[in-house]
Amino acid sequence: MPNENEDQLRKEVFERLKRVLMDLLRVFHEEAPENQPTIEMDTDVVHDLGVDSIETLDLMNAIEEEFKINPNLSEANTKRKVGQIVDYIIELSNK
Repeated sequence: MPNENEDQLRKEVFERLKRVLMDLLRVFHEEAPENQPTIEMDTDVVHDLGVDSIETLDLMNAIEEEFKINPNLSEANTKRKVGQIVDYIIELSNK
């Protein structure tokens, strides 16, 4: 069971990742605010947010810059849920 510090870290990483997604993704720039998807831990970046292959690369670069990590592209591509990406960022940050 995660402790309080781990929960807080996950929340902080989630909020930072959420800002990255909202700044980067087309759906948050082209859709009216009431039509924009919400971002939760179980949000699927491909299915729910419509991330395509080009946006995936842009997202990887933005995550790398924001969190000062070096994600492995093939491993990162297996992370589709926001919560999985948060955990992956934390894992890489701890190395």
